Amino acid sequence: MFLKTPDSIYLGHITSASVLIYIASSNPHVHTWFLVLWGILEIIFYPLLMEVWRRSYIRLSPERKAPYLWIRLMDYLSFLVGASWGVMTYVSLNADNVAHFAIQMSIAAGATAAAVRSLAVFPRSFALYAVPYLGLLALRLMLMGNEFILLGGLVLIFLSMMLRFGHDTLESVSQYIQMSNENLELAQRYRDAAEAARHANREKTRLLAAASHDLRQPLHAIGLHIETLPFKEMSEKSRETLNRIRTSLQTLSKLFNSLLDVSLLDSGKVQVRPMVFDLENMLNHVLDDYEPLAEIAHVTLMIECPKVGIMGDAILVRRMVQNLLSNAIRHSGGGFARIVVETQDGELSISVCDDGPGIPEEHQSIIFEEFTQIKQRSNRVMPNIDNTDRVEKGLGLGLAIVRRLADLQNLTLKLDTGPSGTNISICGFAVAPLAKQPEVPSRSFDRIASLFDQKHVLVVDDDEETRQATASLLQTWGCKLSSAESLEEMEQIDAPIDLIISDYSFPASYTGLEIIDTARKRYGKDLKALIISGDLTEDVQQRVSQAKLLLIHKPVQPVQLRSAMLGLFSSADNAQVIS
Repeated sequence: MFLKTPDSIYLGHITSASVLIYIASSNPHVHTWFLVLWGILEIIFYPLLMEVWRRSYIRLSPERKAPYLWIRLMDYLSFLVGASWGVMTYVSLNADNVAHFAIQMSIAAGATAAAVRSLAVFPRSFALYAVPYLGLLALRLMLMGNEFILLGGLVLIFLSMMLRFGHDTLESVSQYIQMSNENLELAQRYRDAAEAARHANREKTRLLAAASHDLRQPLHAIGLHIETLPFKEMSEKSRETLNRIRTSLQTLSKLFNSLLDVSLLDSGKVQVRPMVFDLENMLNHVLDDYEPLAEIAHVTLMIECPKVGIMGDAILVRRMVQNLLSNAIRHSGGGFARIVVETQDGELSISVCDDGPGIPEEHQSIIFEEFTQIKQRSNRVMPNIDNTDRVEKGLGLGLAIVRRLADLQNLTLKLDTGPSGTNISICGFAVAPLAKQPEVPSRSFDRIASLFDQKHVLVVDDDEETRQATASLLQTWGCKLSSAESLEEMEQIDAPIDLIISDYSFPASYTGLEIIDTARKRYGKDLKALIISGDLTEDVQQRVSQAKLLLIHKPVQPVQLRSAMLGLFSSADNAQVIS
């Protein structure tokens, strides 16, 4: 701090010294040799010493600076300068010349006050400068007698005030340095905490990806095996048990998907792709999907939606509505669940309502957090419900995903709840005109089923359970099957092949992309293909997309696989992803 102010020190010091020499030269009691010697000391030696000191200190390496040694040298220098100025004032003070006397007193006061800025943080150096300077001035005034004794006393009072002011300045600087150090420590702790959070988030993502891939494989095989069981030949009790297994498996699959959805939303990897779509058509499809669940829960589904188009990401909006509707069905208590669409001032809102018991006030602030479930307290009478355990239990992630998706699309959520029910609204959609859609003639079920008849499908997967489950399911659909565990085993299968279904990850140094590339070289470049993977990382999705292949995520529902195969056999466009 002291070495940052040499320019102002030089200017003030040389100017004041020159003025004092001029005044002293008019005093016949001051010898010329004294003025020359004092001028060399203050105008040449002192500034030169300060500059050498400053440059030498700055050039030293941090470990060699030894600041306390330099502070002791500054003590000696401060005493030398203070004593020399005090001697000059003592010798040259001339009360007979009023102007010169006033200038000398002003310089003494100004020099001492200015020294507070540069020396106050070093209280010993400041005292060694100010005490001999002002002390000699006060002594000279008191020796002059009469009223000058009073003036000498005032100089001593001024000296004590400057010493006190220097002490207060030191305390202020010390407090500032202490606060700065505390802020630096807090900033470092924040950086450490942020880095720890980022590391934990990376580890969480890595763990979820690894666990997802390893656990989805058996789930995928179980789901395919279940669909191959002779359902019609089972007893009523066996069919009920099978339905319970299927429901539990679907719930477990949705839990995996929800966990990964939260992880992907937190990592910022989900991109919004806005487009204009028919809201009424989309909501009707959502109601169709949830009609079986509503029948089990004895809930009536209703919709109030005009024919309107909105600008938004259809997939993300549908997911939000699905989560809200599923939540409304679970908590309606056998009453109704309704979707209401309203427009006002060019903006549209989608509300999902139920007539359940509502959400207690103390829980309303946490329902959009992860794994938050509010125990329902309803006295509603639900007659003839002997299978309520089949209603899908909540996972505590649905509303958390809705909140994240709303934030991602700059939408707002509004909660209105009470004893008569709960209403959650998604607000902020932009209304957009709908383009006229051409009518697509429907095809009969027999026409669709005929696409699978005698199609030769090759399944390549290193997991035996998955190969067997996939083969059994495809055979029930009328397909001819061949299977292979590896790239080498696949090359032994003879053509023709109509479709290849390959896993993405293999223990060897190749992936499903190399499998399909080799298969197309062997069986024809137009061979239809799709990838099934439990690895949901962005890298896998990009690689499959760049290869213009269809990607289905494990565990695969039979309806997903059938839909994907229908798309491949009926259309040449297969560059899409099914999750």
